Amino acid sequence: MSNKQWLSLFLHAFLLASSPVTLAQDAVPAAPTTQQMIDALTARPVGAPAAAPAQPKRKTRNLGVEINTLPEGGAAPAPSAPAPAPAPAPVPSINLAIQFEVNSDRVLPASMKLLANLAQALQTPELLPMRFLVEGHTDGNGKPAYNKRLSAQRAEQVKRALVQHHVDASRIVAEGKGSSELLNPAMPGAPENRRVRIVMLGK
Repeated sequence: MSNKQWLSLFLHAFLLASSPVTLAQDAVPAAPTTQQMIDALTARPVGAPAAAPAQPKRKTRNLGVEINTLPEGGAAPAPSAPAPAPAPAPVPSINLAIQFEVNSDRVLPASMKLLANLAQALQTPELLPMRFLVEGHTDGNGKPAYNKRLSAQRAEQVKRALVQHHVDASRIVAEGKGSSELLNPAMPGAPENRRVRIVMLGK
């Protein structure tokens, strides 16, 4: 076999070996930008009932008289069943994949920029009047009591980092959820379950 053929085989094998690594890296989602955080935390609640149309009125001097449209014969229609109550509107929130050291509340340097962006978002005019809940979440591995304690420590650490970036501490409430609210219940050990959720509490 010639040197050219050996080189061709070597390059082909190298590309096959390296392709899974490339795909795995491309599959990692990019961290949200400051503007994306603002958009998520100022999301307009959906599911609110539409306002009922105003009944037409006939003016008689200073009195407003409603005009009721009755079927032929003048009989009032039978009362209909009450409409079901609308579902509660979702609370604006965002999940952030903040990375910590294993079994620790120490934030890894790779997530420092993400925390800085979050602090910047919370100090924009749209969000400055609001208070927020910082929820720590773990995956389903380990004992629930340990996960609860670790998630609370991590939530407090995120609050501490936001305060260091000049966010008023009175605007932030930290809480540990442990593994009680898995984002992916079908796979308790999935990495997306390890997250920090920022929830708007209102003014």
